Amino acid sequence: MTFVIPSKLFGVLLSGAVAWTTLACAPALHAAEDKTLVVRFYDDPAGFDPANIFRIENENIAFNIFSGLTTYDSKTGKIIPDLAESWETKDNLTWTFRLRKGVQWQKGYGEFTAADVIYSYKRVLDPQTASPYASELAGIDTMEAPDPYTLIIRLKAPNGGFLHTVANYHQGQIVKKEAVEAAGNQVRWKPVGTGPYALESIDVNSRIVLKRHEGYYKGPAPIATLDFHIIKDDATAAIALRNGEIDVLMRQSKEEQLQILKEAGFKMNHVDNYASSLKVMNLSDPILKDVRVRQAIAHAIDYAAITEAIAPSLQGTATSLLMPWMDVYSKDAPTYGYDPEKAKKLLAEAGYPDGFVLKTLGTSAQGVTEQQQFEIDYLSQVGIKMELELVDTPTFNQRRNKGDFMTASRLLPAINPDMILFSYLHPSNIAPKGLNGARYDNPELTATIEAARAEAEPERRMELYAKAQKIAMTDLPYLPATSSNVFWPSKTEVNGVTINYLAQVNFWEVTK
Repeated sequence: MTFVIPSKLFGVLLSGAVAWTTLACAPALHAAEDKTLVVRFYDDPAGFDPANIFRIENENIAFNIFSGLTTYDSKTGKIIPDLAESWETKDNLTWTFRLRKGVQWQKGYGEFTAADVIYSYKRVLDPQTASPYASELAGIDTMEAPDPYTLIIRLKAPNGGFLHTVANYHQGQIVKKEAVEAAGNQVRWKPVGTGPYALESIDVNSRIVLKRHEGYYKGPAPIATLDFHIIKDDATAAIALRNGEIDVLMRQSKEEQLQILKEAGFKMNHVDNYASSLKVMNLSDPILKDVRVRQAIAHAIDYAAITEAIAPSLQGTATSLLMPWMDVYSKDAPTYGYDPEKAKKLLAEAGYPDGFVLKTLGTSAQGVTEQQQFEIDYLSQVGIKMELELVDTPTFNQRRNKGDFMTASRLLPAINPDMILFSYLHPSNIAPKGLNGARYDNPELTATIEAARAEAEPERRMELYAKAQKIAMTDLPYLPATSSNVFWPSKTEVNGVTINYLAQVNFWEVTK
């Protein structure tokens, strides 16, 4: 299936009375040139509609097509202005955003205004859109645009992390009503945004081409064309880089290939500990609903040893849903060291002294990974027979989003800790409404994370987040398996490939 997209015409947390104001945006780093950057894209594209987008490779495309009211500094992860050049709030309840003037939509759709933001958020909230990110905006009570460049959003309850909610990520990405309506049921393949690049064409089997948005409000990007080549196999992608067929290798997931490229002198662009890779345990399953079984699985697998054996550069150990670099991370939550005898004891107490069959949903594109092979071996030593259900990637995504599995994997990059806690643990996000694929619902934890999000006093806020992490790791609906590092090797002459904590690259900053 090939689409060619025609042109129609051609962290800051604010509280009290504090206001954030920015000066004029920075100029383009380099003069715009007619250059092409060839980038490896590592899986079948799944579309770029912010309301329903998922998987990091697709999010990288959307991140460069769309904008949010805010965005993230590539190096520090701090909230910085995007379509909103300033904002203010007195109580974390009413937020007033001052929007940039003169921002142009791609494809000749005219100037961006506050009405576009209101449309975008209402679209995500509309049940007919079936957005898994609707709950992120569910706290909005009213939206008002007194003029085209002012937006006032009143929330149902204070939210100190609201600037994350409206950032350039998922539900925060602003779409154009007329472009969405024109695309109809092909909207995921016809994205139109205000970001530095516009979709030029896509062949879902081979290539995605983005062209520089000449009217981007920060100025044209240095690279004119981003040519993404779909290369699923990591070894083939490494060969393509070594042969000069691509300039940047989006995500290299094989340790051996990383070492080869490093020794060959390629630039090893990377970010460490950007997210926890989780084993999602479906609590509607009659076996996994017993917490002792879930804790037994945690004690049965030595993830530290697996990481050291297969991918010491690409993975680290994970002990929480949150990452240690987050300001609300707590070290006091329970952890589960490798202890097969304790695992057997827990299984016996739960009524499974001889183990059981544990079905795990996976993708045929990845096949049986080395990590899964180790998991199968470790679990067999306590009597658990792990069986893989390998399906094609679209089916995997559909079943995972519906919660149609016994266990599955999930990795959700996020800079906002609330996004992780609410997405995985809040009952309003139970699949298929959201990412709570474990179908977890603990009223005590729900009340705790809601209180933490609203709390303005730092010490009390930290206490609440620590309590939430302790409950989550005791109940263990999600087992943190590994922390993930991501590498984008590139040619040495490619500069500015800064991978943020969402595993995204702002190609406006890239030069060649």
